[in-house]
Amino acid sequence: MAIKAKIKGKKKKKNKPTSKKYTKYKIEGGKLIREKSCPRCGPGIFLSLGSGRQYCGKCHFTDFSKS
Repeated sequence: MAIKAKIKGKKKKKNKPTSKKYTKYKIEGGKLIREKSCPRCGPGIFLSLGSGRQYCGKCHFTDFSKS
């Protein structure tokens, strides 16, 4: 029969990864420009990048690249 040892005190803090939203925007000429937004849903809904395609998770729009 194994006896579990109880650890008392505070838990060690784990750092969470930072948000990647800043990589989807560019500032050009003092204006905020969104990159790769969905043509059906409009600005603010981004396309995910896959191998040879771009996909919208909201409306299921898929854009295949020819390369």
